[in-house]
Amino acid sequence: MAYRLVFHYFPGQSPLHYWDARCKFIALALATFALLRMDEKALVLFSLLLAFAITLARLPLKAMLHDLKAWSLFLVFLFMVQAVSFSDPERALSSWLPVSASSLQTAGLACWRLGLILGFGVLFTFVTRPRDLQHALIWFLKPFPFLPAQRIALMVTLTLRLVPLIMDQLEEVSLANRARLGNQRKNLLQRARFLVLPLFQRSLIRTDELALALTARGYREDRPVHLSPIPARHIIPLVVVGMVAMGCSPMGASLLQESLSKVWTGMR
Repeated sequence: MAYRLVFHYFPGQSPLHYWDARCKFIALALATFALLRMDEKALVLFSLLLAFAITLARLPLKAMLHDLKAWSLFLVFLFMVQAVSFSDPERALSSWLPVSASSLQTAGLACWRLGLILGFGVLFTFVTRPRDLQHALIWFLKPFPFLPAQRIALMVTLTLRLVPLIMDQLEEVSLANRARLGNQRKNLLQRARFLVLPLFQRSLIRTDELALALTARGYREDRPVHLSPIPARHIIPLVVVGMVAMGCSPMGASLLQESLSKVWTGMR
């Protein structure tokens, strides 16, 4: 049973679920690189795009926000560190608060960008099946003959698959520990022992079961994988996402404007 939804594949019949995994991977990479240099207006636009994508995929928004509480603590910590690090002592808001308005703005933009990157990454795992992701990675790595494409794709897919399983097992062990009043122990070492050791044991058992399952299914790295070409109708949304990402990024906007001007000059 999945107690947490983050990093799980959420089955559905939305256009994002049927979109080719290779196009989704490229769109995620373009959005990630563009978000690193966006200003406030572009971040607002991509925040609306993320909300629209979650609504389009019909994902449980409340459950997602509940599972992302731990990440919010990390973002708050990052905000505090950056606000103090980039602060100008001469422009501090007060004598006891060593931060300035510019450092608060810089820290807020950094956390905003990181939160959107995390949101798009979680959305990608929600709407992409692990097998489709594995085939997409093989397709990307296939032009490099010196890289074991199938092995790398399998390891990445298993990592993304095992992370939510370990989180589910941690939730199960925590519930069992609380049912036995283990959380009321005053000795922190004993509380950690009754939590970490069962989790470690279950992880080893699950890893052994996974290795046996791969062996039973005759997994071989030299077995050819049939990869169909990307449908043309799936490329159109990717081009739209790429143009939006380039238009919202300062560097991409200049390159896009220069390319359009060259095309217009050539047409004339």
